[in-house]
Formats: sequence, structure tokens, C-alpha cells
Amino acid sequence: MARQLLIVDDEPDLRWILRGLFEDQGFEVDEAEHGGEALARLQRAHERGELPDVLLSDMRMPELSGIELLRHVRQQFPDLPVVLLSAVEDLATAVDAIKEGAFDYQAKPFDEERLSLAVRRAAEQHALRRELKQLRDAQTSATLDFGPSPMAQQLRRTLDLVAAQETVSVLICGESGTGKEVAARAIHHLSPLRDGPFVAVDCGALPEHLLESQLFGHEKGAFTGADRKRPGLFAMAHGGTLFLDELGNLPLPLQAKLLRALQERCVVPVGGSEPVPFHARLLTATNADLMQDVEAGRFRVDLYHRVAEFTVRIPPLRERPEDVVYFARSFLAAANVEMGRRVEAFSDDASQRLRGHPWPGNLRELRNVVRRAVLIASGRELDAADLGLDETVAMARTALPAIGDDDLPLTKRLQRATEALEAEILRQTLAACDGNKAAAARALRIDYTTMHRKLKRHGMHS
Repeated sequence: MARQLLIVDDEPDLRWILRGLFEDQGFEVDEAEHGGEALARLQRAHERGELPDVLLSDMRMPELSGIELLRHVRQQFPDLPVVLLSAVEDLATAVDAIKEGAFDYQAKPFDEERLSLAVRRAAEQHALRRELKQLRDAQTSATLDFGPSPMAQQLRRTLDLVAAQETVSVLICGESGTGKEVAARAIHHLSPLRDGPFVAVDCGALPEHLLESQLFGHEKGAFTGADRKRPGLFAMAHGGTLFLDELGNLPLPLQAKLLRALQERCVVPVGGSEPVPFHARLLTATNADLMQDVEAGRFRVDLYHRVAEFTVRIPPLRERPEDVVYFARSFLAAANVEMGRRVEAFSDDASQRLRGHPWPGNLRELRNVVRRAVLIASGRELDAADLGLDETVAMARTALPAIGDDDLPLTKRLQRATEALEAEILRQTLAACDGNKAAAARALRIDYTTMHRKLKRHGMHS
């Protein structure tokens, strides 16, 4: 596809020369006599989705000078590169043009080779920016896919609503594997801060002293091994989003420092004394009931209200069975690509089994089940037996007698069944690891702090 060039100059003869020069190089050229006409043409092209790749403009024109045209273009079409031509070779004017955002500035009479190179480079830069935007849009589309169920669509609408309010702190609640980080990334992509960094940290994955250094940074010599100064994640997230996962694992001393950082919008590195300001949106997530932790004295109530200005609940997979087969097919396609297999579909029995499984591990468990099935599959279609869910279902049935209270609503009974199943999985994994909690945590692919908290909740921490 030919590159598009808009030439703006009040001299017809010069426009004719420039048109010939760039048409010979494969450009499709349009012309405007002055800045006002150029802006009108750009607006019409924008409405058609056909903005040119480069704007080449004279500096001295009636109605609107080249610098004034540049300012309007930078405001209305910030990705459009502008090359300016001037009859006066003035260094100060050139510097001003570059400061205003011009891609290049050249003097008349121009050197054809040099001007051609500048316009071609500007067109290439515009093409790269367009491709980058398309990649980001494609990534955003994948990030924003929560499934076809009404519950999933309501979640998407909620994320749309809260994402635009970049000063609002959001607490994302949901069971393990429901996609809390996916929701956090969706909020970031939908927000005005989408072009900034997205920095994620698991508050349960590191010891307290290392977590503090990770969050706030440290000075050289602050502790053993601190051989140089390092910025923290707050500083790295400047201009973007900082996502703190498993916030309930944050120790109380760090909770106080986090609260102070959020209130003062600055952090003090470990071993330092000077505050470092930051501008980043805070998103947090937890799979625990933080209000219970507040009542038990494990979580600060003032920090809770600071991070939970808006709460988003990610529903577990068992509450939206319409989404199960949809995501299973997506995981199937991804597994085929990754493993070089050609498994095409799920049988009717397999689809029915997928919908009926309680999925205590939610999307993470579903993905693992599909990947395993693809790996061992002998045919082009996965049957119910290929999913390997019988053993898990048997464990769930073994746990059911402990649920009790048949008068409870279904949601509460399912919650109790899931908790009982989780406890049974923890017991079996610990037994298989000879009681080694660290080894069990590695086997279950969770961090040690989360493992310890789950064992304590189920009365298995001794």
C-alpha cells in the first residue's frame, strides 16, 4: 500500500515540484494551499480512517503559520509526523520547531535527497506506531475477554466504569484462579494510564525485608547484598499502574508503610531519608476476606478503606457454567499451538463433564486440565475420560458429608464443598511430601505464605 503525503504550501510551483519528487518515490500526494485547508482535509481524512502518513509544510503561510499548524496537528492528531520547510535557515527557529514536536526541520532551497530521507523516515515511524497500536488493541481485546455469560458481561461493564477513574483505588476479590490479575490488566488497558507501565507484585511471594525493598527501593549499603541503589516498584510504576496481588499476605509493619506512601504519594527507600514522589494508580487483589482479617487484627482497617474505594468481585467459574466450555476451547487452541498437536474439539460428553465440574481451582484448574488432556490425547476429539476429572470428583464426593445443613442456599453449600475439597487436597499433598510444607507449596504452585495461611484456616498449621 502506498504511503500518503499531504503537502501544505501557498506557492503552487513548489507544491508541483514536491508532488513530482514524492510521487516518483511511490507516495500518494495530496495538497493544501494553507494551514486552514490542511486541517480541514486532515479532519475529513480522520473521519474516514485515512489520515496521511506524513505532513510536509512550509513555515511562512497566510492565515496559519507552519508552527501554528504544527501545534494544531499535535493537539488533534498527535501520532501524525510533521516535517517543516523554511526559507530562512535559522537555528533558533529549528530548535523551536523540534521542541513543538516537528519530526524534522529543513531550510529552502532544500536538498532533495535529504528531504526525501526525512519524509521516508517519518512515514516509517508512523507505520511502526500504527502497527504498535494494532498490537496493543489486539492484546487489549484478549485481556478484556471474560466470557459470554451475563455475569461475565456485567463484570466487563463494571471494569469499564471504574477504569476511567484513575484516582480511584480498586480492590479485586475472588478465589484463586479466577483471573484477578487479568481483571487488573483490563482496568489498566481501559484507563487513561494505558500507555504507562503495568507493574505487578505478589505480596506473599517474598520475605518481609525483601518485599519492602522491592516496593520502595533501597539505597546502596542499606543491607547485606545491597551493592547499589535500586528503585522500587512504586517508582517503576510511575505514570502507570501498580498491582499488589494477595494483599492479605502483607505484614502489619509494611501495611503501615504502604498506607503512609498512599497518603503522601511518595515512598522512602530502605536505608534512605529523602522521600521519592510517584504518580501511579494502585490496584490490589485478594482471595481472602479482608474484613475478617480486619476483625482479627491481621489487617489495618484504615488501609482497607484506602485500597477498597471500589471493590470488584470476580465470580468463580462454578457460578457461570456458560463460560466453561468457551474458555476450554480457547485453552485447547492455545495448547495445540504450544504443543504442536491437532486436537480439534470436545465431545458432547466431555463438554457436559466440563460444565458439571465444580472447578475449585477455577480458570487455572481448567487450563491445566485441558493442557494435560491435549498432551495425552490419541485422537482429534477429547472425550470425558480424557479430562481426568473422575479422581477429583471422587475427592469432592468424599468431602460432601462434612458439608451438612441441607437448608443452606446452593451458593453457600458450594462454598463449603469447595473449602472441604481444598482441605482434602492440602492433606493429600502434605502426606505425599512427608509433611514438608515448602515442598507441598511448590507441588501446588502457590507461595509458602499462601500455603501457611490456607493450612491455618483449615486448622492444619500445627
